[in-house]
Amino acid sequence: MTGDTRGGRVSAVLRLVALAALLSPHAADSQERFPEGNRVTISGTVLDAISRRPIDGVTVQINYMGYVVETNIAGRFTLLNIPVGNYQLSLSHPAYHPAVGDFAIMRSGEFETAMDPVVAGEDELMTGIVGVVSDDRSGGPIDGASVRLRTGQQGTRTDARGRFALDELTPGLNIVEFTQLGYATRTETIEVLPGRVTNVRLSLSADPVELDPIVVTVERREIALQDAGYYNRLEEGFGDFIDRAEIESRGPVEMSDIFSRIPGVELYADPDNPIERYVVLRGGRQASLSSGPYGRCFPRVVLDGLVINRGGDEPAALDRMLDPVAIAGVEVFPTSSGVPAQYGGVGSSCGVILIWTRR
Repeated sequence: MTGDTRGGRVSAVLRLVALAALLSPHAADSQERFPEGNRVTISGTVLDAISRRPIDGVTVQINYMGYVVETNIAGRFTLLNIPVGNYQLSLSHPAYHPAVGDFAIMRSGEFETAMDPVVAGEDELMTGIVGVVSDDRSGGPIDGASVRLRTGQQGTRTDARGRFALDELTPGLNIVEFTQLGYATRTETIEVLPGRVTNVRLSLSADPVELDPIVVTVERREIALQDAGYYNRLEEGFGDFIDRAEIESRGPVEMSDIFSRIPGVELYADPDNPIERYVVLRGGRQASLSSGPYGRCFPRVVLDGLVINRGGDEPAALDRMLDPVAIAGVEVFPTSSGVPAQYGGVGSSCGVILIWTRR
């Protein structure tokens, strides 16, 4: 597994410690001999990333014959009689961000890993201003316009679509200046509420007398979703989007419940285990698209930017891997149409699900 640091935050998906080496020197020395048939035993300990205390009740799963175990009160678990090879390891617990990643098993031994706790509260929500700056006459977006607080402490520029974002602002009245070469400077006093985003739309003109008034709305935005580009894709209008507020209003018990109200979605029950439900999108309900045993084509699933299920004939056991309380938002693209380029490719023909966890 690898690490991903974004703005001081280590991704919850990739918090496994020392998996590249996998074994401590002492563990490797004590168990050099491979069991018959190259099968080994791996022991691990799951700790709280902040307190370093062991976590009881973590579900540990690898993609080998449905292998699932739980940690004990000491945070310990054991994977018995596992063939040497490369696997995908997932850790889940209601009070922690899920961790998923590649797991190379080479020989018997021990390792330690950590999980980030889910911390509820306004520190998960963005406090700031987002918006779009356009040309007053043509209505087109203005690229590269400067958007800066009059105090000079924070600033940014608009992108090619005229969009901008100022985050981590102090709640209250903020004086913001909008400038661009060839346009008159525009200054607006914009109120920012704690844990909320003020969304503004305004125009610039060579003649400020002609300007339309600023349009202001207030909304809730998760920092994790803002950083992931969720809101930009929401504005583009492709796919179905479910944010934290909607998840809370639905009150899902299992992860698959989040998808139940999306048009065209089928929650397919495993014939061998009806309790296990797999999400099938509109683009994957034709049996002709699948050569697997389920007669369905399953969507690719991406968790915090990491592919955890390639899609196609392979279903994703989301109910075992994830808890709804840890989810900040979900994006569903029922067919390959509209799928963001970075998440498309092989396995996306039957749709893509993007899942973003809370900070």
